[in-house]
Amino acid sequence: MNVISVVFPTSIHLLCRFHIEKNVGAKCKQYVKKDRQEEVMDLWKKIVYSTSVEEYDHHLQQFELLCADIILFVDYVKDSWLTPYKERFVNVWTNRVMHLGNTTSNRVESAHWRLKNMLQTSFGDLCKSWDAVNMMLKNQICIIQSSFQKTIKDVEHGYNSQFFQNLHHCVSRKCMKLIDKQLERVKIVGTNKTECGCSIRTTHGLPCACELAKLQIYGNVIPLDSIYDFWKQLSIAHELEDEESLSDYDFSEELEAMKAYMKKHDIISQRIFKAKVREVVFPHTTSILAPPEKVRTKGAGKKKKEFDTPRDPSYWEYVDASQESAKARQPSQSSQRSARQQSQSSQHSFKTQFPTYIRPYIEDIVDVVADGNCGFRAIAALLGWTEESWALVRSQLDKEIGLHKDVYSNVFDDNVESVRNSLKISKLGAQGKDKWMSLPDLGYVIATLYNVILVSLSRNLNMTFFPLNKSPSKETFVHSLIAIGFVNENHWVQIKLKSDCPLPHTSQKWKDFCSDTAKGWEYLLL
Repeated sequence: MNVISVVFPTSIHLLCRFHIEKNVGAKCKQYVKKDRQEEVMDLWKKIVYSTSVEEYDHHLQQFELLCADIILFVDYVKDSWLTPYKERFVNVWTNRVMHLGNTTSNRVESAHWRLKNMLQTSFGDLCKSWDAVNMMLKNQICIIQSSFQKTIKDVEHGYNSQFFQNLHHCVSRKCMKLIDKQLERVKIVGTNKTECGCSIRTTHGLPCACELAKLQIYGNVIPLDSIYDFWKQLSIAHELEDEESLSDYDFSEELEAMKAYMKKHDIISQRIFKAKVREVVFPHTTSILAPPEKVRTKGAGKKKKEFDTPRDPSYWEYVDASQESAKARQPSQSSQRSARQQSQSSQHSFKTQFPTYIRPYIEDIVDVVADGNCGFRAIAALLGWTEESWALVRSQLDKEIGLHKDVYSNVFDDNVESVRNSLKISKLGAQGKDKWMSLPDLGYVIATLYNVILVSLSRNLNMTFFPLNKSPSKETFVHSLIAIGFVNENHWVQIKLKSDCPLPHTSQKWKDFCSDTAKGWEYLLL
């Protein structure tokens, strides 16, 4: 805050309304009796959401009267927040600047949470951390592009009227919803600017209620020019501003130099050079992998830490934790026990759906969300990402098939387009049966793209898929193995196979299960 006031003295700096409310709530729990806390916090919210100076003064006066016997709490609220910073979080002042609805730091907090969820631990190496960040960004871009395409392609039923016709396929759905809320206010404020306040024109760059009322009176539609450019951005593709900047992307000189370099050197140097170029141009085919485990070095052994580095809880979190009684904890323990028992029961029901000769080799079964994307969720989780990366798995599989159509046309019996169509979705959320992950169609694609051995278990059909054209990791000389299971005739789950189980060749039935890939099993065991 101090730096901003010096480096950017003319900029508008808002404070996070959410965290301020949490801190005030924590102090309220300390100073105010429990039966009065809700009334006090309701009045605090009225102060924060005041739309005029008169309304702000009125609510503040009521607050002081209500808390007249709690002078320490009143002094904290006024001295710590209202007197020095009210212009940075109270509506009457924040409504005078364009903030596009960002009055809290929730977006940053959400992005931070998502990144931590992908990283999972702070002890990972640079390669794994880089991959996690890269996967998170690609996943978010995929979701954003999907929402943009939905906006461009479809028009919600509520906005089909002629009044919105100029905005169809041109502005975001959030923009439509904000304008619709202003239309509801037209019945109350009409064309009266004083009652309207016109705050949304200032804060969001959108037509307010009184503007919309005038358009309706004269029979006009909402002009696209009245919408701020932010709401018209339906693409995240980079666009060049002028023709001169094209020179920065001209590689003709470099390409000629590369050709000359290739001609001068022997075949070994050419292969090395080509491999480096392919790593840049086709990153998904690179042979570089993160080390499977930390290399042991000389010296005395160190005790492995059993905990991660946690963040410091906020002040209000300390207060909330200190006020939890022993009675409140007891139900929590019983509910955890119940959830654990339910999970074990669910795992047992899944396990009984696999052949008896396979069950001894199954160590654990992990369920995923059942929304038609369960197969892709299971694959994403088994690859070390999170379930929410299912959209990225769909996208990568589609790209893999597109890049190697000639190979997969033999696998799919020239049914490539129908398989690709099953990977492409037009909406988020639950998917129809035609969009489910199907095997064996996608089995070889998954194994080849991610360089893994994919084992698929079910009641009636068990399959193993090996990569079509990739060698195993140079560090381990074997492929990684992941397993999934098809249960209830409509759902995929993750399966963890035992690492210390007896060798497969000791079981004749397991041999039968892998008969179609006997050579692959021999290679794996070697």
